[in-house]
Amino acid sequence: MPKNPVVMLREELRKHNIELLDVYSFREHDIIRLYDKQSRKVILHKSKRKISSLLSREEIINFISEITKSI
Repeated sequence: MPKNPVVMLREELRKHNIELLDVYSFREHDIIRLYDKQSRKVILHKSKRKISSLLSREEIINFISEITKSI
């Protein structure tokens, strides 16, 4: 059974010691609330793409690299 993009994103973020708290969807973008376990800070990340448009694991990994650069 295929997983939805949010579940796959949560699993991949966990590997980077980041916890996915919430995803707020808007018409053109998503705002993601994250908890960085190393710095113990909650971070809001405004994504350029919708999370639902991420279909493959490679796209999710590229998206996570964008998030980690902003942190």
